[in-house]
This record gives sequence, C-alpha cells and structure tokens, in this order.
Amino acid sequence: MVTGGFRSIEGMNQALDSNDFDIVGIARLMAIDPDAPKYLLAGTNSKQTVQPIKTGIKKIDRLGIMEVLWYTQQLNRIAQGKAPKPKESGLWAFIKSVLRSGWGTYATQRTRTK
Repeated sequence: MVTGGFRSIEGMNQALDSNDFDIVGIARLMAIDPDAPKYLLAGTNSKQTVQPIKTGIKKIDRLGIMEVLWYTQQLNRIAQGKAPKPKESGLWAFIKSVLRSGWGTYATQRTRTK
C-alpha cells in the first residue's frame, strides 16, 4: 500500500501499474469528497483536489499539525451528517480548534531531567 501525494486518477493508475503494491490510500481525498471512490472507479478524477493546508502564519504552519487538524475537522463534519467544506481556510480551522481545545494544546512543552 502507498498513500499520500496522489492528485489524479492518472497518477494513481500509474503507481498501481508499477505492480510494486496493490492499494492506493485516498483518505484525505475522501475527507473532502466522500463520493471520490465513485469517480475513481469510473476512471475520472474527483471533483475535489487535495491541497496543502496553511494558516498563513509561519510559526503555526511549521508545527506540521495543520494537515491533520484540518482533515480531521472535515471527517468530523461527515460523521455528524454534514457536508465537508473543501474550501474552508486553514486559519479558520486553526481558530476553531484553539477555541475548542485551548492554546495549551499547541504549546511546546519541555520537561526537565535531573
């Protein structure tokens, strides 16, 4: 199995045609387009495209958490019976997360050793 970085049906098929693996992961794509498998199995691209998620604030973007946070929020929307918001800004997703969980969730914590 391989996952990550695939943007098109052509890329997925090319990877599968290499016979190095049997499965292509599409979790992020499905987080923004739950119907993606229908399109891919029909041989066409999804109506959505996986994009890097950024807030525009370098210090936050360097944390490396934005991709996971943003896509998790989309999956939570689907679990609640709501449609994903593929155009939702990374900054808005981050603000919602801080309001829900508190800033301490993102603070770097150091422990002292004796």
